[in-house]
Amino acid sequence: MAWDDVSQIVSRLSEYLSSFDWDSAESLCMELIARLDNAEQSFPAPDAKEILARLRRKRRFRLMALVADALIRSGQSSPQVRRQYAQAMIDQGNLTAAEIVLKSLVNEEGTPQGEKAEARGLFGRIYKQLYVNANDPVSPRQQANLKTAFQFYHDVYRGDPIAHLWHGINAVALLARAHADRVPIDDAIDYRKLAHEILDELDQRALEMTCWDRATAVEAHIANGELDGARKHLLYFVLDPAADTFEVGSLLRQLIEVWRLVPDAEPGASLLPLLSSALLKREGGHVELQRSDITCGLEAVFGKDRYEPFSWFQTGLKRCAAVARIEDIMGRKVGTGFLVEPGEFFEQPTENPVLLTNAHVISPSGNPFPTSIMPTVAVAVFEALGQSYRIENLLWTSPTLDATFVSLEKMSTSSPCSLKPSPEPFSRDGHQRVYVIGYPLGGGLSISLQDSIWLDTDDTFLHYRTPTEPGSSGSPVFDQRYWTVVGLHHKGKSEMPRLNGKPGTYESNEAISINAIRKAMH
Repeated sequence: MAWDDVSQIVSRLSEYLSSFDWDSAESLCMELIARLDNAEQSFPAPDAKEILARLRRKRRFRLMALVADALIRSGQSSPQVRRQYAQAMIDQGNLTAAEIVLKSLVNEEGTPQGEKAEARGLFGRIYKQLYVNANDPVSPRQQANLKTAFQFYHDVYRGDPIAHLWHGINAVALLARAHADRVPIDDAIDYRKLAHEILDELDQRALEMTCWDRATAVEAHIANGELDGARKHLLYFVLDPAADTFEVGSLLRQLIEVWRLVPDAEPGASLLPLLSSALLKREGGHVELQRSDITCGLEAVFGKDRYEPFSWFQTGLKRCAAVARIEDIMGRKVGTGFLVEPGEFFEQPTENPVLLTNAHVISPSGNPFPTSIMPTVAVAVFEALGQSYRIENLLWTSPTLDATFVSLEKMSTSSPCSLKPSPEPFSRDGHQRVYVIGYPLGGGLSISLQDSIWLDTDDTFLHYRTPTEPGSSGSPVFDQRYWTVVGLHHKGKSEMPRLNGKPGTYESNEAISINAIRKAMH
């Protein structure tokens, strides 16, 4: 099988990744894997490396590993492809398998020295991750992991300090962590002195610093307790077009996991919100929120088209307190639900809070939804409040509209999502947006902001691009200006039929209009 269309494959993948069209990117990669498994000719090495690099930049590690695995099976076993395969496995937590691949690279005589150095750096990453994950500095085994990680990074750096600054800054970070955790590594090496050494080299390339150089400078200034320097380089870093999802995510992970910065104390209070916002912009997905984010607020938000005032985002954070993950009593995560004011829907409101979700999330017995749970075994987990509540009663349900109201046992605090002020009417100018708060994939509380165009609406449904995942079912959909609830999210399709009798399909998510639910109840 010839690869005469390889440039088209690379171009299409780049287009899908740049537009956050994850479904199309996955379909293209699956097509490529199927072709690789039947190919008679080896896939061109430069294009293989480019495809893996593009997937890495957008942190599509699962796809990256699958494609790399297929490339290697098909005979494309260049050292860089195998090293990228190992990196994809590391970022998915498959540390032992990655170590086996890296050992073969390091031990082979034909592996270029540059690739061997990168492989040794990834060995350092493996042992660093083992230490961070264990979070047990008194364990001799974990102390050994920290020492091994440091040794890999430090040896590569000392072999060529100019070429391998990122190995050097990892050595600095691990020395600082060892000092904080009272783990003896090498008393002869002062991490602050090593940080100054790295900054001196960076000063020599001040006019042509790469995004990785900026990230290195941020960590070096943190090591020296120089917040202003860290801020300055971080600003350059997030504004650099070369700093994509992988680069931003890597630095954010390093600051949180190794340096243990937190958002409610310096230097984390100045650095983490800026990085989190930059990651949001590049991912085209959602922001994952911790309780501290909601309590303390975020300091900056990068929108796709414009900035929003801080007070606007604070309102969005307040809405998070009303959004719950819906589980059964055994912990099976089914979807999302949110509190609303009872008087907005019921003529005789219940005293206890009312939660709205999908009928395919919570339904009584005999319902048409095989994966839904019954109210008697349902639990609402409010991550922002750190509290869980059992469902008290089923108040109203409609399989047709895919909506269910339930009451909860008495809550200590209740701040329902607002239906006021009235949202702006839908405009067909293509610039209006809607936002979703929920628990995608049953994970942490998240806000979907990017790629959030409101596509169309009719008397019953809203269509929009706002990213969602399984687990988002039952999430509130908010208008752009006031964070007023306008819809109940219930599904998405890559080929959703258009509304208002328009021909054809498009890639869209769908919500049931709040007005349609209120109308059906009266």
